[in-house]
Amino acid sequence: MKNTIRLLALLSLLFMGCDDNEYEPPFELSDVGFYTSTGTADQILVNLNDYVSFSDLSQGAVTHSWTIEKSDAFLQGPIDRTDTLLERHIIEPRTNVSYDKTVHVLFQTSGTKKVRLRNTFNEMVTFRGNRGDVDYDMPAVKQGDVYVIDTTFLVKVYPKLVPVIKVRKEGQIVDHESKDTIYIEAGSSLEFIDLSTIGEPTGRTWTITEALAPGEVVAENPVVGSSNDSVANIAFNRLGSFRAHMNLSRTGQNIPGDYVSYTMSAPIKVTPSSQPFELSGEIIELEDETIQVPFNGEFAVFGGQEEFFTVTVNGEIFEIASVTVNANDATKLDIKLVEPIYRPDVITVSYAGGSIESTDTREAQPFSDVPVVMSTVNLVPEAISGLENGSGSWTTYWSNAGSVSYSTEQAATGQYSLKLQIEAGQDNAEATAFFEDPILFEEGKTYIISYKMYIEPGAVGSDGSAHTGLFLLQNWGFQFWNNFAHPVGEWTSHSVEYESTTPLSQFYLRIMPNDDKTTSMTVYYDDFSIIEKEERP
Repeated sequence: MKNTIRLLALLSLLFMGCDDNEYEPPFELSDVGFYTSTGTADQILVNLNDYVSFSDLSQGAVTHSWTIEKSDAFLQGPIDRTDTLLERHIIEPRTNVSYDKTVHVLFQTSGTKKVRLRNTFNEMVTFRGNRGDVDYDMPAVKQGDVYVIDTTFLVKVYPKLVPVIKVRKEGQIVDHESKDTIYIEAGSSLEFIDLSTIGEPTGRTWTITEALAPGEVVAENPVVGSSNDSVANIAFNRLGSFRAHMNLSRTGQNIPGDYVSYTMSAPIKVTPSSQPFELSGEIIELEDETIQVPFNGEFAVFGGQEEFFTVTVNGEIFEIASVTVNANDATKLDIKLVEPIYRPDVITVSYAGGSIESTDTREAQPFSDVPVVMSTVNLVPEAISGLENGSGSWTTYWSNAGSVSYSTEQAATGQYSLKLQIEAGQDNAEATAFFEDPILFEEGKTYIISYKMYIEPGAVGSDGSAHTGLFLLQNWGFQFWNNFAHPVGEWTSHSVEYESTTPLSQFYLRIMPNDDKTTSMTVYYDDFSIIEKEERP
């Protein structure tokens, strides 16, 4: 008779506590089936020196056998899942064939392994399984007087993770495996490069910790620098001795996890910098109206220095409430004013030179009338606004006739922009972007919608009737139009005020040709923004 089977993916705990050979069918029939402790995947994934349990559920078989590779071993069950000394369960003398119903296979070398189950029957049987939600049948093959079901399980055995790193100082490779000290000036950085491939790692974390002297107590938070990048530039702003560590990991759905920690042999010694202690970037306003001033080193603790700073707002000197070192990043000063500030304000900061020093005893250098970059909380998600994910957030609209793509040919900021191209005779070029969470607008508030646009030189038919439009869906009543009477070959900014309580779930952007459809042009878009409008009372 022709029988069917059901492939079961049961937890190994359910069968590991049983005697491997105690099963006996209640009556005579022929049927074929099996399960493993890992489920029904096409390929079983396991760590090196771990095991998988296989159980044959077939009934009425004439012969039955499991065959493994000689580098692997059968284990004697039952086995506790918390047991880490698996080698003591190896069945001796070793063999690569077993006739037990349930086997536990220990994988002692990495690579793709095969576990073979071979059953023979006196009558026709069919295995019915499911892979990737697709059902399939595997009928027995007649060989001589018997019917054979021959199944091979593929097992991918991951090797242990092996950290491999490279370290550069000022572009030159340094020997991180020696015990010779790596010297670096305060404010400089080292480049840490993860070259690990063995074990297929999926991530890493670099950490820099203070190197402790004998008998010294570990600080509450000894980490002074960290990064998750495969190529990490980590600055050393504090004097002292440090150690560099890398924690290498493999994680992911259905992937056997692994983790290994590596500490560089070479210690790192930070010495006083020969460079001036000075402003190192833009002065910015944070969302809470803090003015933040970055320097190229860490500040030593100070107090009472407010009189040496001057902050002007729209040309008027404002009273300073406090000047302090940022609690989370000692390379930054936080300035708070007594009076509130607003986004349209024009603010400058000056420092006349007081008694502020870096932790390596350098005096902070004065500066004058440096403008403040004001805080703008962009409601448009970064992937849609700046396009720096390089794909996916913007796609073609269903009725698009032109060309839509991400491009690195032009960018207002970063590397990418959105490129729309329309040729003569085409009805449009249309792109759209969906918001994962709709933007909610508050009643009574005004918002400024803006983007940047670059028209490629050589456009044809771009008269007043050809235009580009940005729609805020689902508010079809609002259309942000621009004709192409703009400078060509340079980025231009375009903005409009907006008041509505309709949630925004989608951008829709398009180029429409002139009336004769002779328009042929390429336009790049970047830096989409929606911010709440602020006005000084």
